[in-house]
Amino acid sequence: MCGVREGVAAIHVVTDRVYPGEPCWGLREGAELRTVSPNGGQEMRWLQKVFVVRGDRKAKYETDFGPASDFPHSTPVIYPSFGENTVAQLQELAERDRHSDKWYRRGEEKRAESTLIADILRQEEILLEVRRNRSQFGPGVSVQRVDYPREAAERQFKEKRDARSRRTRA
Repeated sequence: MCGVREGVAAIHVVTDRVYPGEPCWGLREGAELRTVSPNGGQEMRWLQKVFVVRGDRKAKYETDFGPASDFPHSTPVIYPSFGENTVAQLQELAERDRHSDKWYRRGEEKRAESTLIADILRQEEILLEVRRNRSQFGPGVSVQRVDYPREAAERQFKEKRDARSRRTRA
């Protein structure tokens, strides 16, 4: 069967059934945009793709579990396998993760405790002040430090940058 995805033709073998004891060559589960109506309406669907070997080629078997909105806290997963796992084993793992919100909660915890964005903004503000060669002494007041002109600081910065780029090219 031939499908087109984002302007690139994808040719793959599709199978109409898989067997639980059959060696599996990987499983992917997650949300995908699919055409759901004859007039071209599209919707995010939660799909499972199982890959098995049929003859001498890998074949894909898809299962549509419904709208992706039914699985708001599920995490897309990929289980690689080279035939050492059966279809049933990987489908069991995928079902466990589909109904679990463990990774969603972990991501939320990491986002809540992360100071990455605030740290980057603070670092950029400091670098901007260093480049301007200014110190802040109260709200809205800027005073130049040690009578060192900003132009000299910029020239020195550019000279160091140019010297580094010459070394990397040589």
